[in-house]
Amino acid sequence: MSRSATLSELWAGVLIGPVAALTQLEINYALVLWACSHSRSWPLHLVSLLLLGFTVFAGFLAYKNWRRLADLAAEDSGDTLSRSRFMAAVGTLISAYMALVIAAQWVPVFIYGPCQR
Repeated sequence: MSRSATLSELWAGVLIGPVAALTQLEINYALVLWACSHSRSWPLHLVSLLLLGFTVFAGFLAYKNWRRLADLAAEDSGDTLSRSRFMAAVGTLISAYMALVIAAQWVPVFIYGPCQR
């Protein structure tokens, strides 16, 4: 395998976190009525846990690419390696932020029951 990151890995690091956060919000919103009628909140927890896992995976992928490109990219250069390293760094930060967003959206599932409005 090449030492440089592939374009799909770079985009995965940038996009998986925000898509996972929005997906968690929408799926949990859609599942609330079912969870209330069946008196079960485990599907809400499962969705949050799975999508948090995807986001953490994307963050590790982006961080791995950032570390791999650290010694290859020249500082203050506009070449492809420098841009790839920047994209990997952005993916790492976005994934970390979106992991916090998913965790923050998960907190009310622990505090409130699915039938509370």
